[in-house]
Amino acid sequence: MMRRGLPVALLLLALAAPVAAQVSMGGAQSLYIHPGGRPAGMGDAFVSISDDATACWWNPAGLAFLESTYNVSLMHSRLVPDWDDVYYEYAAYAQKIEGLGTIAGSLIYLTYGEQQATTPDDPEPYRTFRSYEVIPSVAYGAAIGDNVGVGINLKFVYVDLAPEGVTIEGKQGAGATFAADFGALWRLMDGRWRVGGAIQHVGPKIAYIDEEQKDPLPRNLKVGTSYKILDDEMNELTVSADYNKSLIIIEDFADQSLGVVLNFGAEYRYYDLLALRGGYVYDEDGQIKDFAFGIGLSYRSFAFDIASVPQAEGLKRPFRFSLTAAF
Repeated sequence: MMRRGLPVALLLLALAAPVAAQVSMGGAQSLYIHPGGRPAGMGDAFVSISDDATACWWNPAGLAFLESTYNVSLMHSRLVPDWDDVYYEYAAYAQKIEGLGTIAGSLIYLTYGEQQATTPDDPEPYRTFRSYEVIPSVAYGAAIGDNVGVGINLKFVYVDLAPEGVTIEGKQGAGATFAADFGALWRLMDGRWRVGGAIQHVGPKIAYIDEEQKDPLPRNLKVGTSYKILDDEMNELTVSADYNKSLIIIEDFADQSLGVVLNFGAEYRYYDLLALRGGYVYDEDGQIKDFAFGIGLSYRSFAFDIASVPQAEGLKRPFRFSLTAAF
């Protein structure tokens, strides 16, 4: 048994994710969290934009059309606002190679915070430990012609929930697997209109203690479009929309699968100095039907973004903070 404890942390973390209803059905909770303050401010409608290093996660095909030679993206978010030690970190680096495409790497780190192990007979903790997830990945994107890009992201998934001697079985509560993302992106009207899609987190199930009780990864189909309504020297206005369909089948119930999540977003940029963003998330299963908001500040090669993210009713809104550099 664990004080604070691990089951409660998992529950609250699940509710903090943008697709809360799907979290309990799949393993590796960090794969449900969307990186980037800019996408978060646009309601996570970003699969057809994917124009920075976070394309590793959103749509690796977007790497094919990065404007800069080098791109770095960092993000931090406290997932449960009342708990300082439950947070998510994301880092990604992308580099163009002339004539070959763009290669990239990313790292996800999610910590559930410090846990305290107790026994049914004694409420005093006899051991403390941390639960976490680590997911490194490598990605590649290349253009096919002038306006079509394709990409792939390969990742290793490691989850460590509890050490030996804490679980009921006395075994370490940890598991590992691997997965891949596949993406495509199509640019039309000189790039003002973009259409993209990705199949995410395709890989074997993950087991923590019992190999007979494996959890599927949160496989997801994501398609979307974006259009730049306004684009002149001073102003830029982009609208976007995404459609998400979980590819996890609920095996305990015949002919049932998880539902659809819809994302809508808009971004207004002024002189590439200030960005105002808004979006809407519609998730029937996760009971999330609310707006997202964000703001971005840019100076030369650097951009800082912050966003307020909607959650299920009754939970506080977390923030996403990110920094992007392009050279």
